[in-house]
Amino acid sequence: MKKIFLAGIVFVFALTASVVEADPGISLDITPINDKVLPGETAIYKVNVTSQVDIDETVHLSITNPISGWNYTFSDNDFDLPALGSKTVDMFITVASDASPGDYYHDVKAEGLWNHWTVEEAVYTNVLTTVIPEFSTIAIPAASIFVLLFFIRRRRA
Repeated sequence: MKKIFLAGIVFVFALTASVVEADPGISLDITPINDKVLPGETAIYKVNVTSQVDIDETVHLSITNPISGWNYTFSDNDFDLPALGSKTVDMFITVASDASPGDYYHDVKAEGLWNHWTVEEAVYTNVLTTVIPEFSTIAIPAASIFVLLFFIRRRRA
């Protein structure tokens, strides 16, 4: 009984020891990682995709779970990437004109393909677009405070 138990443990250990995860075939870097824009404006990011394998592959860039009303485009979202090479493309995120001020996160997905087969897991990177309030929403309250202060000081004199 003890020999069967030990053989079972060795068998399970051999199975788990032989499972090795491969490194991803591409890496993804995006700059800037955070951009600040007004509603209706476009944030521009540089997306650098680097091959980490020694085969030519096709890369497809996309946004997972896009925000409704926002527009996402790449200067080139399907391109060939040479073995161990890299390519930089522009990513444009146009904010909806009725977007509320706040932080919005976007997941960028890069997927490497070889002969229409996925050769590695998809790589995801998260970027942040901060929508800032328009000037008038800041300027009007600030101006009214200055006017109020002017009248308060004038009464004292």
